[in-house]
Amino acid sequence: MSEKPKLILHVCCAVCGAALADALKDQFEITLFYYNPNIWPKEEYERRLEAVKKLSEIYQLNFEEGEYENELWLERVKGWESEPEGGRRCPICFEMRLEKTAELAKKQGASYFTTTLAISPFKDEEGINAIASRIAQANDLNFLPLAAIGDKKDLWQKSRLLAKQYQLYHQKYCGCQFSLKTTSKK
Repeated sequence: MSEKPKLILHVCCAVCGAALADALKDQFEITLFYYNPNIWPKEEYERRLEAVKKLSEIYQLNFEEGEYENELWLERVKGWESEPEGGRRCPICFEMRLEKTAELAKKQGASYFTTTLAISPFKDEEGINAIASRIAQANDLNFLPLAAIGDKKDLWQKSRLLAKQYQLYHQKYCGCQFSLKTTSKK
């Protein structure tokens, strides 16, 4: 019996991670990687962290928490604070998180990585894939795009159903303080 290849699954939240963990668990040895320095306030970060830990327990997956580097994140997005959700700030944020995911993949000897970032219907899947593919190539890794896992719409629906089934914490905004301000104005 051959070993399953290792995959690092960057998880922004348990809701977005549920369907991907479920779909990939039989094909890969998965480590859920919670690296989200953008999430604010810290209490929100902690709520999402606990939900991702719960998801790792449900599916009996490895778990790794990255450092909470909110100050570094703020430096990286400086000048783009007033951008709308989905604007020019978001690709900077995606790149930061995917770079750390690739670092962890190399450190753990994983050949593959992917992310939950593209599963939301509100996120730019093509943009995320382009960033992740570039990072994968630079690090001699394989990026597994969402389309290789399943249909985005089906995966999103399944994630929401699994989140409800497992009573996973469901947030009301993307995560950063700037998206929270945008959401609270609606």
